[in-house]
Amino acid sequence: MADAVFSPRDFKAWVKAEAVPGTASSAHDSYYQLDVDSVSFPSLSPNQVTAVRSRAGRILDIADFFQDNEIRAVEVNLSGTFRKDIGTAILMQSVTGNSITSTLVDVEMGSTPTGISNKYGASSSANQTFTLVLAPPDMVDGNNTILTGCLCTSFSINADMTADGGLYKFEATISSGKNPNTSDTNAKSGTVFGSSLITLISATSADIYVGGKQAPVISSFGINIETPAVYTGFTSTGYHSFARGAEFTISANATVKYDALTKPLYDEFNTQTSAVTSNFFAIPQANNNCGITMPEGFLTDVTFNEGDAMMLDVAMQGVANSAVTHNVIAFDLA
Repeated sequence: MADAVFSPRDFKAWVKAEAVPGTASSAHDSYYQLDVDSVSFPSLSPNQVTAVRSRAGRILDIADFFQDNEIRAVEVNLSGTFRKDIGTAILMQSVTGNSITSTLVDVEMGSTPTGISNKYGASSSANQTFTLVLAPPDMVDGNNTILTGCLCTSFSINADMTADGGLYKFEATISSGKNPNTSDTNAKSGTVFGSSLITLISATSADIYVGGKQAPVISSFGINIETPAVYTGFTSTGYHSFARGAEFTISANATVKYDALTKPLYDEFNTQTSAVTSNFFAIPQANNNCGITMPEGFLTDVTFNEGDAMMLDVAMQGVANSAVTHNVIAFDLA
């Protein structure tokens, strides 16, 4: 009997690296839980052919209906509280094009990132993709939705002192080229998300940089990485191969107080001819608590924010420098 009534907040999101791209682990108790606000389920969008053929009538005949659920990319959008844990790090490692590890390490995007590409089912390509499980609270009235062969294509960290005391939040887009399993009945468990919370107020204010300006009075910031996924070929269970798109984008934004320190940013945006080549953007945190550094970049927008106090909204983009070997962006987690 179907007795349960679920809330979107009842569902859990679990992730785990795959030993074989596109193949979920048979161990159901070794996943890592993400701290999500609520689960957003994917739009399945199968390919359907419903055109009326030349028959006796003018309505679709039962013999002419066709559906294919293999060749389509499936996406999930998740948002929640950022935690310094392995589950969240899996998303960060994926979006920066790194192999996925089961230990907490610093996450970095080098100066010449290309991402990971391979074919699904390649047994020598461990830890290049991951499995995402969207799980109801019980298996009696609900089924797991399992996406294998996943790549994180967008990941952002945001914090605002006017919302939740500056608590770090995350948003992620996860993509898969494999046909999802929408009828799994195996309960999933593993490591619950980390206990530590990170706030903007705990950042080392003297070493914050926005647009190359040191120690501005900051009220909010955001950092976003976009690394699109592309799929090609076909098999009986979905696409044959996965890769990354032609362009990776790393952007940042911050709202800072307009004063003697930050007033040059407005003119610098108007007159800039080259990128800032050191200390462009940084939100440092003590104790490896996800300090963020983006050493080089250029301003993409500077506008006045006319609130109770005059502020500047500063938008930035990170760049690589072929003359210098350094990370385009780095997250200090270990």
